[in-house]
Amino acid sequence: MSLESGSCHALLITAHCDDAELWAGGTIARWHDMGLGTTVAVFHHNGIRRSETLAASSILGFEPLFWDYDRDSSDWVLELLVDRRPEVLLTHPEWDPHLEHQAVHHSVKRALLRHGDRRHHPKRWYAFDTYYLSKSPTNWPLLVDIGETWPRKEQALSEHRSQNIDELISMARHAAALLGMRARLACAEAFYPFDLLGRWPKLRDLP
Repeated sequence: MSLESGSCHALLITAHCDDAELWAGGTIARWHDMGLGTTVAVFHHNGIRRSETLAASSILGFEPLFWDYDRDSSDWVLELLVDRRPEVLLTHPEWDPHLEHQAVHHSVKRALLRHGDRRHHPKRWYAFDTYYLSKSPTNWPLLVDIGETWPRKEQALSEHRSQNIDELISMARHAAALLGMRARLACAEAFYPFDLLGRWPKLRDLP
């Protein structure tokens, strides 16, 4: 699909229509409250799931974009990086056992390596958390307090009615509580910086 030119503060590259809400919904809502624009790019979608994402986007305050299946995945990510010039990039972890999540991570990494302006945009890049705690990396994550924005995260997840909403929200609630315990917070989201050709991002707390 063609893109309307315009930079954003954060670009999230996700495999599925509920991934951004599940792993970063509270943080997206915080960015929106701060006047920082967020774009969420989704690879796997259909008509029903796109409509659910559009409803969720109006709650959290992000711009959704959907992959054209005829496009090369890495080419699309590169186009997004050039067009949006994000300060922050979020995507799935390489160590995620979900194969479609892994595929997205590798498409993002290939695009970053081809991106001529990668030393300036993005300045910081992170992986989401995942379902499988035993697969978590050894490096300590950045934890974001989502206590104030949790209600909107839950509301956004509730828009994904084609999925098992109760299971989705329960998983999000338990993950947020476990992460929050690490920093004595009610609930939190975690983001892990990852290596890019021996280069780590400029580390700082989100946003």
